[in-house]
Amino acid sequence: MSLRKLMKGDFEGMKLEFIRISSEHKSPDEVAHHREKIVKDFLKKYLASSFDFGKGEIRDSNGLWSGQVDIVIVSPYHPFTFDRESGRGLFFAEGVVYAIEVKSDISDIGELERGLHQLQKVKRLQRKPTPGETTFGSNYDLERLRRISCILFAFRSPQLPTLKSNVQEALDRLKIPPEEAVDAIIVFDKGIIYNIKDPRDKLMIYVGEERKIGIVGCKFKENTLMNFLLYLSQTIPREIKMTPIVLPYLQEFEKEAVEVF
Repeated sequence: MSLRKLMKGDFEGMKLEFIRISSEHKSPDEVAHHREKIVKDFLKKYLASSFDFGKGEIRDSNGLWSGQVDIVIVSPYHPFTFDRESGRGLFFAEGVVYAIEVKSDISDIGELERGLHQLQKVKRLQRKPTPGETTFGSNYDLERLRRISCILFAFRSPQLPTLKSNVQEALDRLKIPPEEAVDAIIVFDKGIIYNIKDPRDKLMIYVGEERKIGIVGCKFKENTLMNFLLYLSQTIPREIKMTPIVLPYLQEFEKEAVEVF
């Protein structure tokens, strides 16, 4: 079986599963839980087994918090400060490689804006280098590593040209600066809205001889999942950390008064 056929089967299976949970579960919390599981199970199947998955709040060493995030993908360097069964727990920015918000339908502008605003809080966090850290890539890749990559995943949306306009208008209306904006929006059966923030980005999309920068939509239809994985695989941080990432967080306690005898 080819990879294309395998992923086509995943696409059909995810579509049927989403329809099933939408009809069988009436509680918004139950629907949210199951839709997140669909996406998480798909990513677990194809990403390296060294990555782990969770759900919860992310914090950085400046004391900023993200609020709840639907899917947190963590590197092998992240400590086990989360339950491996439920995925719930505490996450440190330096060990998070991706944050994903999952929505059933972003046709509603309010729902789209809630997703963009939630991911803005994640993008405000800083991933600080740790002593002995080795990173790979261009100078721009290293700049990108200092913020967590963020994706909004939706099962339903308006047609992509309309969604592209809605995204740009929402970012302007919410006054979200480029460095705090979502990196990509995946619509399960339609395609991907990329946010190419800098000409140095490796993602090259051309119309004729013109390279597209900014909010750019691509219609992939049933090949969307394949291109979603391709995008993730190309943008997940490539780094080696020699020092536990929890060290700067533990050093906060050095400021506390202690009795010495």
